[in-house]
Amino acid sequence: MSTAYGANVAVVEPHGIERIDEGERHGSERDLFSLWFAANAETATFAIGILTIALYGASFWGAALGIVVGNVAGYVVLGFLSQFGPRFGRPQMVASRAAFGSNANVFPAVLAFLGGVGWFAINTIFGAFAVQALFHLPYLPSLAIVLGIEIVIAIYGHNMIHRFEKVAGVALTIGFIAIAIACFTRAHLGTPFNAHAPLAAGGEWAAIEYSAAIAFSYSIGWAPCAADYSRYLPAKSSSRKVWWWTFLGGMIPSTALEILGAAAVTAIVGTDLVAATPSEIIGKLFSSGWLVALGLITVTLGTLSANCLNLYSGALSALVAWDRLRRPWFALLVGACFAAATVVIFTVAGATDATARFPVLVIALAALAVGLLCALVVRYTLVRWQAALIVGLVGGALALSGTHPEQVARLYTNFLLLLSSWAAPWAGAMIASRGADNSRRVSGALVGWLAGLVVSFPFYQQSWFVGPIAAHNPQLGDISYFLGFAVAFIVARIVSVPGAKLGAMAAET
Repeated sequence: MSTAYGANVAVVEPHGIERIDEGERHGSERDLFSLWFAANAETATFAIGILTIALYGASFWGAALGIVVGNVAGYVVLGFLSQFGPRFGRPQMVASRAAFGSNANVFPAVLAFLGGVGWFAINTIFGAFAVQALFHLPYLPSLAIVLGIEIVIAIYGHNMIHRFEKVAGVALTIGFIAIAIACFTRAHLGTPFNAHAPLAAGGEWAAIEYSAAIAFSYSIGWAPCAADYSRYLPAKSSSRKVWWWTFLGGMIPSTALEILGAAAVTAIVGTDLVAATPSEIIGKLFSSGWLVALGLITVTLGTLSANCLNLYSGALSALVAWDRLRRPWFALLVGACFAAATVVIFTVAGATDATARFPVLVIALAALAVGLLCALVVRYTLVRWQAALIVGLVGGALALSGTHPEQVARLYTNFLLLLSSWAAPWAGAMIASRGADNSRRVSGALVGWLAGLVVSFPFYQQSWFVGPIAAHNPQLGDISYFLGFAVAFIVARIVSVPGAKLGAMAAET
């Protein structure tokens, strides 16, 4: 397309995964603060804080400690990866292609695509229920309203997302301040460790580590799209400022809202908040009708602010996953791998969690759907706005199952937590491979990523899978995310050889 894009907001973004030319570069490093602030000032971060006490049994101050540690660690990584954007002018998963190689990178790209679709569907369900409660509409019209807004913003693309997040960030701050006042006036901050919580077998230390792990896993989940929102910045942008504004923009709202979620558990006594929707929690916190309405508006706006990024980056990842050699057998191979992984996940889940025991036919259909979707993404490609539309419709189709939001959200979340375990080792390998020679037959990034996945596997402690080491040492909590990142970084650093750097990617189209 020949239309000048630049800083225009009312123009559909014409660029996909190609390098952004200097003539199109615009904005300042400070823009990253407002984007990541609004994207994380939403109900998912609030819900993470709830889990630290309601699910893991942490004391309030123990949960707060774990939340701070996990968020600082996660957003340190996000800041480093955001630096790829101004340097190369390409999306994050294209930088991953330069480190992993075209063939191997298809797998993390498809994983990023699936993660974007899955989290988009979960957030959309919660947003639709907030709209339903706010306007007293049936579920389907509420879902259509939320989907329509999300898809339009993502179709317009990068500039529209940045502008929307700037406005949404102010409104979300006001809404969550009101929620915080209602919460902390009733909270019991001296709440001790609860040994009767569902996953409290490891004691207080494990609960603190769980809190750090879930905060880290959420923040590191943004890593595969970090450079997507900094790639339009001028190449001469300060790397240090890019890091600081990204770090502060994500860390501040995530830490504050997760601590607020932990406080909410101590304020609403005698209620199972693990299975409650955000709309239900708002109803329990407020007694006044207008305050409930303010809380529901905040939930809805938070859904939109996070899902714009999930949808936009999910579409970019789908474009990166496309096999430029157009090999049908390769697409089928990738689809078969992800179908097999789906069967394994659900089979293992059924042996670990009684609520996840599905009939063979259901597992087979889920595997077929995942495998087919992955094969199509690898085999065929679209322009960026078309990919955003398709990803939005796929996520919307999944959100149609939201007639029982608690059960559906728990199902999707447990599935995606296992599926997203790849992100921490991937991020470690990516950071370690900066400046490495990717011309070798086997890249250091790939070796590091696989090593991180293998080493972290025995340490998983999740609802759907508990690794053998974690099973015998519940006091460890779930250290798999931290361990996977560290091992991947170390191995990739050892295997990678300084040389050609990733700079060759800048000239690639």
